[in-house]
Amino acid sequence: MPYHLLFPLFSSVVFVFGMMLVKQAIDKGVSPWTGTFLGNAWLAIVWALVAVVRGEVIPASAWGHAAIIGVLFVLGQVFTYLAFQYGDVSVATPIFGVKVLMVAGLVSVLTGDAVPIEVWAAGAMATVGIVLIQWSGGGAKRGSETHRRLWLTVALALSSAFCLSLFDVCVQKWAADLDSYAFLPVMFGVAGVLSLMFLPRVDPPKRWRELKATRWILGGTILMALQATSMCFSLAEFGDAARINIVYALRGLWGVLLAWMFARQLQTNEASLAVQTMLRRLAGAVLLTIAVLMAVSVRS
Repeated sequence: MPYHLLFPLFSSVVFVFGMMLVKQAIDKGVSPWTGTFLGNAWLAIVWALVAVVRGEVIPASAWGHAAIIGVLFVLGQVFTYLAFQYGDVSVATPIFGVKVLMVAGLVSVLTGDAVPIEVWAAGAMATVGIVLIQWSGGGAKRGSETHRRLWLTVALALSSAFCLSLFDVCVQKWAADLDSYAFLPVMFGVAGVLSLMFLPRVDPPKRWRELKATRWILGGTILMALQATSMCFSLAEFGDAARINIVYALRGLWGVLLAWMFARQLQTNEASLAVQTMLRRLAGAVLLTIAVLMAVSVRS
């Protein structure tokens, strides 16, 4: 495996742990806007420190592109946290995997780079795997409200996937030729400033304590910031957005397995899933794994 693909592999695992913690906080009553704000705030603070220590950022002529990318990142984050407000981790996370095909298509259209046929095939296979993982057969709870929330979760997850797919391709197109350590502080700085708009909807620390959700929201948003840094660095430093996203799609597999493993401890809906559901999701996981192996075997 090319070593730069270890970054999205790391992010795929950390993403699931981060969202499991954030989901706990949201279920306890914390606003998803709190998660969005804190996640972006951690990133802005860390990369601001990097800029101060190094004493360097990208030229002003490149700030426009960094701002556009920052806006796309914030939109993707908003849709992500809202998806986890209305849906389960094992439902929303696999849907994000359609980002695999979105990125492959956008890379081809926007950058003019030819995407190898093996990557297209891997993306298609990963998408089929995602469909199998997502196909839960309705679960233990049925009814119009359940289905409404399911479709809302799907819509929000797809919106997040599109925004972040466009984000990834723009990072590859505009940041690959720049110093990543100089570009990311500006990009995340823009994201942090935009996130100030959410402050009226952000819960104060006092409410976190009242809801007994402080450790969940802080731990979850820090992990989300960590995985975002890993993904953004790999895209800015190495490009290769199509293969990076196929590896990152493994978060759909981890989202199912880890949510199932910790369902009883966290008292989530995954504890009520039927054996047939797990067998379908296992088949999807196998396809995802094959897709990743196909993608990483393609030479850059």
